[in-house]
Parts: sequence; structure tokens; C-alpha cells
Amino acid sequence: MLLLRCAAIALFTTWLPAQIGLGDVVVTGFSSTQFGVIRPNNAVNGYTTGGFLGTGSSQAVLWDPNQPQSVLLGGFGFLGRATVTGASGTAVGYSLLTTNVGIVSQMSWDDAGFVVFVDSTAAQVRRLEPVTGTVVDVSTGPQPWGTELSAGAWDPATGDVVCGGNGGIWRLPLGSPTGVPIVTGLGGYVSGIQFDPVTGEILATVLTVNRVIRIDGNHVVTDVAPPFSVPGPNALAIDHGGDLIAGGGTGQVYRIPRTGGSPTFLAANTSPANAVNGLTVVGAGGYALPFGAPCLASNGLATLRASGPFLVGSTVTTRSENHMPNAAGLLAFGLSRTSWLSVPLPVSLDPVFGTAGCDLLVSLDLTLAGVASATAPAELTFAFVVPPAFAGQTVFLQHASLEPVAGGLAASNGLVLHLP
Repeated sequence: MLLLRCAAIALFTTWLPAQIGLGDVVVTGFSSTQFGVIRPNNAVNGYTTGGFLGTGSSQAVLWDPNQPQSVLLGGFGFLGRATVTGASGTAVGYSLLTTNVGIVSQMSWDDAGFVVFVDSTAAQVRRLEPVTGTVVDVSTGPQPWGTELSAGAWDPATGDVVCGGNGGIWRLPLGSPTGVPIVTGLGGYVSGIQFDPVTGEILATVLTVNRVIRIDGNHVVTDVAPPFSVPGPNALAIDHGGDLIAGGGTGQVYRIPRTGGSPTFLAANTSPANAVNGLTVVGAGGYALPFGAPCLASNGLATLRASGPFLVGSTVTTRSENHMPNAAGLLAFGLSRTSWLSVPLPVSLDPVFGTAGCDLLVSLDLTLAGVASATAPAELTFAFVVPPAFAGQTVFLQHASLEPVAGGLAASNGLVLHLP
């Protein structure tokens, strides 16, 4: 089954450009029948179905990596699936999944393959089983966002759901029915929530004040793009390269660098030519998020990060910093971060090696050897092409190096690497 899935995804990345393909931005715009596809060359193809079979217009869209020629569409009284079969026009099929929804304002996948979505009518977070169409409530009862919930997404780093409403952002902890505040006083409705695929930080669009913002682990809010540089930001997605895709206004869609900066205009959706209220990027969904803590290398903490695209066939580069120049090191690939050879993980390395606060965080299923750079503070770097076997999988990474610190060993934090 895995081999078949890998073959299908590898084929998908190169075939049938007339259908949807890698890097396409699928756009909703307040319609009961239509959606648009912005191609990598910024041309726009419009698709018209026989109707979304709800009580009103579309509000949200989500690419399905398990059926890569299809997207889920949600809005007033409906959540359904559209499957693209050709270049444009009516070359699309549509099937209704459920009408057991109020207003679907934003959708995301969780790690079990369910669709987590915000229902703005109920002002609650709900969950769809995409095969049966069964909907269950994730949040229940009175909430700190009151009756105004307008955005939300599943957080791959924690399993929580981060929600946005009128002027604030809240976290719905995994297993809890009630949200807790993250930030308030944002000055407008939060219209889209996403997560930085490298740091795990919260990204959001805020209407009225026309902001695209980042919220770090200390709940500090900064601008990713200059305020008002994206007019009426009403939707947010992350592309397969990790950059932000934001839309709003009268159909304008922009790309914003992951590290921040001025937006680049891509195209205006014409199917229909309304304000954008939902975005998804074909091929997106990969990430490399940190977990655990690094210990000291020769020049500071051996902090590990990765850069993508996090996609089968692409080159992923892992870098840990603060090493001794020319230190020998390794990259560990693990299939688990909970056990290795029946030993529960994480496990302290201190009793065995005499290290200071160093932990083994991943199972040692495969290792690659390397050498840190020649100038202090040195970087230990590994670059590898993601093989087809990683498609749809999650693996765990960690660096270690031999250098003159306690126990002669420095270990980095871990990374959760997920490929769509």
C-alpha cells in the first residue's frame, strides 16, 4: 500500500499540468458553485461545479494529499469534495460530504487524517471523518472567544487547535473542550491561522487593521509583512516552500517570505472575482518542527533547525550550530521518539557518557556521519534528498557531535519531519 501511495505521489509531481499540480493555489471567493486555481505561472483557471449543495457560499478550501487531484470545500451549510479532471470550466466533479455544519470558516488536517474545522455558527471547533462524513464536536460549552469564532487550525507541534476571533487568538489544548487565551487586543477579526513549518510559531491574518502577524512562544506579536501591504487579508496558507500565501481585497493573492518582508503579488482570482476567503496550496503540508532541548556544544547550545521544501524529491538541509570547528558529528534518523530497543525515549545520556543535560531523543534507525564547518562557531550540516518512502510519513531527526565538552559529546534538540 505504501509503495502504491509513493508511486502515485511521485507521478503527481510531474504529470497532467492541466489538472492541479505542485504549487497551485486553490482559492475560494464567496461562491456557491465556483473556485479558482492560480498556477505557478500566475495564470488563473476557473472551475464551475453544479453547486456546493449548501445554504450559501464557500468560505474555506483544503487540499487533500491522499487524493491529490481533489480539494475539500466548506461554507454555509456544507462540506464537500471537488475533484479536478481537466484544465478549467466544468472539468471537475463534486460530491457532498455533510450538511451537518453551520459555517465552515477554516479547515486543516490532523495527524489522524481527520479534518479539524471552525464552525462559526456554533462558535466551536469540530472534526470531520472524511470517508463517512461524520462530524463531532471538539470544543463544547462557553468559550473565551464568545460567539465570534472566525478562524482556526490544528497545531502539528502540540496537537492543540489554535483559534481566532474578534481581536484575539486562543489555544484549545489537546483533549480539553475549552480554549485558553494566547493574545488579545489585535484590533480586528482574525481571518486565518497557520504555523511556521520551521519554528512552529503561529501565523495569522487580521482584518480591519490589515496585518499579517507572527506570534512567538512568549506570545510576542510582530508583523510578517508591513501593515496594509495585503489589502483586507481574509485567508492564509503556507506553500510547499514554507512561504506564506495571503489573500483578500477583491481577489488579490500574495506571497510573503517565511522570514518576513514585503509581499509579492501573484494574481487576482477570477472564479468568481470576489474577495478571497479561503486558500490552500497543492503540495503543502510538510514541516520540520523542533522538540526537546539541546545541550551545550563548544560555543553554545547545539540548536538544530531544518530548511526545505519538505517534499518528496526535494533537498532537506539540517543545521545545528555552536559546534567546535571540524568536529565529527552525525545525523540520526528515527522512526520513533518514544522508544528505542525497548528503552523509553527521551533518555538521559549523562549517566553513561558523563554529559551535562544531554538526551537521546530519537531512535537510532539510520545515521549519517559528517564534519562541522571550519570556522567557530561552527555548523554541522547534512543535506539529503527526501526519498519516496518518506511520502505521508513522519520521521524524527537529531544531531550529535564529538567535542571538548562534558562527556565529550554534544546532542541537539530533535526535529519532527513530516512529508505530505
